[in-house]
Amino acid sequence: MSTGENFHTCGVVMGNRAYCWGTNSTGELGDGTTHTRLTPFPVAGGLQFRELSADTNHTCGVTTGDMAYCWGLNDFGQLGDGTRDIRLAPVGVAAPTP
Repeated sequence: MSTGENFHTCGVVMGNRAYCWGTNSTGELGDGTTHTRLTPFPVAGGLQFRELSADTNHTCGVTTGDMAYCWGLNDFGQLGDGTRDIRLAPVGVAAPTP
């Protein structure tokens, strides 16, 4: 259940690598675990991001190749991958359909 508070942070460093830290109870750090990280830790998958957006229990980003990826809590389909499965690492967003 979401409390409306965000207890994690993510950023992009030189080389377009994503790092996240903080609470990770639903995989919102994208490192493949649910371990809380007190210092920046690389997002899994080796993707190159140009921007990230950290929400309450999930994170999304756009790669340098203009592809969208999300990870974390997905109980209402907020990751856009067509499931309600929690994702501990980045998963591609399903393309919009008209």
